[in-house]
Amino acid sequence: MSCRLFFFGDDDFEGEAQLLDLSSTGCMARSMEPLQVGRKLKLSLFLPDGHAWPVRVEEAVVRWVRDCNCGFEFLSIRPPQLLRVQQAIMKKRR
Repeated sequence: MSCRLFFFGDDDFEGEAQLLDLSSTGCMARSMEPLQVGRKLKLSLFLPDGHAWPVRVEEAVVRWVRDCNCGFEFLSIRPPQLLRVQQAIMKKRR
């Protein structure tokens, strides 16, 4: 799955990434912004699902970083937002 992802930290840290893979518990992305393992962020996922608004992940943590790629684990996501993620995954599998 290829789409945009924006991330935001509590200390005005923000950046953009390309979403490479998505699951209901997290995602993998590529970003030129240096990220640190353990950093907690808010995410906005611009999924190709026809909605005008991005999926909001209230809290995610960077679990791994390799070169420009990183893995985020979703710690807090509201049920309607999770449903959109699950629907996007199912649509991609078809």
